[in-house]
Amino acid sequence: MSATQLAFDKKPNNAIAMTKALLLPRAGFNTAVGLPELSACWRGATADAQALVGYCDTLGIAPSQHLPIAYPHVMAGTLCMNMLAHQSFPIRLLGALHLKNRIVQHRPIRNSEVVDINMNLGGFRLIEKGMEFDFITEVTEAAKGAEKSTQGALLWRETSTFFVRGKFGKGDTGTGEKSFELVSLDEAELLEQWHIPSDRGRAYASISGDYNPIHMSRLAAKAFGFKRDIAHGFGVMAQAIERANALAEASALTGNGHAKAVQLDAIFKGPIFLDSEVSLKHKPEQAPGRFDLYCGNNPRPNLCIAVTSPT
Repeated sequence: MSATQLAFDKKPNNAIAMTKALLLPRAGFNTAVGLPELSACWRGATADAQALVGYCDTLGIAPSQHLPIAYPHVMAGTLCMNMLAHQSFPIRLLGALHLKNRIVQHRPIRNSEVVDINMNLGGFRLIEKGMEFDFITEVTEAAKGAEKSTQGALLWRETSTFFVRGKFGKGDTGTGEKSFELVSLDEAELLEQWHIPSDRGRAYASISGDYNPIHMSRLAAKAFGFKRDIAHGFGVMAQAIERANALAEASALTGNGHAKAVQLDAIFKGPIFLDSEVSLKHKPEQAPGRFDLYCGNNPRPNLCIAVTSPT
């Protein structure tokens, strides 16, 4: 299978790509064929100032001269959607669940900084109930030189892991490394509690461009097997990090402020419903930088977060 790169010199169109990703028929994943060699890049990218203000206002994030650690994921979302929409990608958007994320921020990115965003489709792993696959995103300083041939320093890197339920046969377990795990905290203490409003799905979609129907409508969410409409997990995660002051705590551990590299791990273990109460818990003596978020009366965490220094 030949390699395909989608190249953009301005923000890619998200609406058309999402429509294709949602509606176009797909061949389905075949272990013998694997995943296509697919990548995308956005050269000279900058954060939209108005969207950034909306993001911070919606999630209650204090304004700063640097991008929130999860915001490059929002910027890269249009690349991911265009890759999901590409004819060579074998899985429909609604057949894949966003499962895990690992972000390593090597240094904060200034709000107006010009960067290059590169994304590629990584490996896959066969697991007990289906298959995991990865999207790998790197944000670098903008390329330099007369022909922009010299890649800038790495600023931010993310591995986003998705899950597809099904039986894909036996044999090789896949082409990617095993993804990380986070064990739930024992007898964690309540740190913060807040309400996820019923209109959060539409508010976050207007910022991120992710208009997946499961975030927009109770009926649509039920049609795809959920009890009701669910919040964008990545938005709730960003809100939890802010409320826990997690990045400041991680930087304090290094003794070098925010200029030190920070690693953020998140596992989405269950849906976080709109119009619901969420509780953020921690147990610093067991695991500094570890937080579990619960939705409603669920006895098990819906979201597990770890903020550490990368190894």
